[in-house]
Amino acid sequence: MEEPAQDYPMTERVLARLPGVPVTVIPQREVLRPLEHQRSSWLPESKTTLLLAVQKGPFRRPCPGTKDYICCGYQVLQVALNCTMDCTYCVLQSYVNIPAVTVFVNVADLFQELEQECNAAPDRVWRVGTGEFGDSLALDELVGINEELIPFFAGNPRAVLEIKTKWRRLEHLLHLGPNSQVIFAWSLNPEEIVREEEKFAAPLKARLQAAAQAAAAGFRLAFHFDPIVYFPGWEEAYRHTVGLLGERIPPASIAWISLGALRFLPAQRRLILERFPSSRIAAQEMVRAPDGKLRYFKGLRQELYCRLREWLAEAAPGALVYLCMESPRLWDAVFGFHPGEEELARRLDARALNLPAPTD
Repeated sequence: MEEPAQDYPMTERVLARLPGVPVTVIPQREVLRPLEHQRSSWLPESKTTLLLAVQKGPFRRPCPGTKDYICCGYQVLQVALNCTMDCTYCVLQSYVNIPAVTVFVNVADLFQELEQECNAAPDRVWRVGTGEFGDSLALDELVGINEELIPFFAGNPRAVLEIKTKWRRLEHLLHLGPNSQVIFAWSLNPEEIVREEEKFAAPLKARLQAAAQAAAAGFRLAFHFDPIVYFPGWEEAYRHTVGLLGERIPPASIAWISLGALRFLPAQRRLILERFPSSRIAAQEMVRAPDGKLRYFKGLRQELYCRLREWLAEAAPGALVYLCMESPRLWDAVFGFHPGEEELARRLDARALNLPAPTD
């Protein structure tokens, strides 16, 4: 742990729940920074080491959108960095620079920041989430941050929290429902992809079972088919996955569903090949898109999105389906129109607050 992190309640809680686990105190996390060119060798270690640290910058950060691609205006709460799961396609492989799963323990500063921002803009909708830089639930029984976050959002009628995960265990949070301002969200893929490409993540059916538990406890849900992976047999596999969603989840509980095809920075292809030589991810034919990332060709992305949209319309009627970080041209091909970024944000904000969709 960082030396400045020693006296925080979260630190005391985590250490009490890990009796006998060796603890090393370091002056600051930067001393752990390894050599960049050795990334593939230290990334496995980063999945099994926990670092308790103090967040020195802002917790809330706007989602890093990309020029020429439509962003939904999501706000990210950076309460942790890195993840105990090890998905072959994970973009964090290219960004993590400390060989550990870092959890920020100065939670009181997080709440003070949120209160100040909400009070400064009382008419703004705050649609925020904790699952962009690490899984929102994988370590929650240990660190306990959601037990504090969920009641906080219940007290602010213009703020909605999305807890995004590939994990299965949330029984310790169900007593905090019903709470319509908290949305539990799961990333979904066919079981073939979960088994081969999402190491240590919960199986597909376990995620859907957890989602059903959350809905029964009075929480709303979201689902993210992201990344959608093309492979021989993808159509039958994704149709089956959507069918399971429709069978197990009440449509009225779903706030939104996003679609996003596989994409990553070019340098990550070599990293995937080094770390996961049997993975099918890096072997796909892709093209460098205007945002600098490798993506499937436009025609294939269009086919993936159109088919999933068709199946979701039957399995989850009424759910707001949107594309994550896609071009206006793809929106036009799939939906027959493309929203501006402000319009998409307003539509999602309205869903977040259970309001009628904007008409303009």
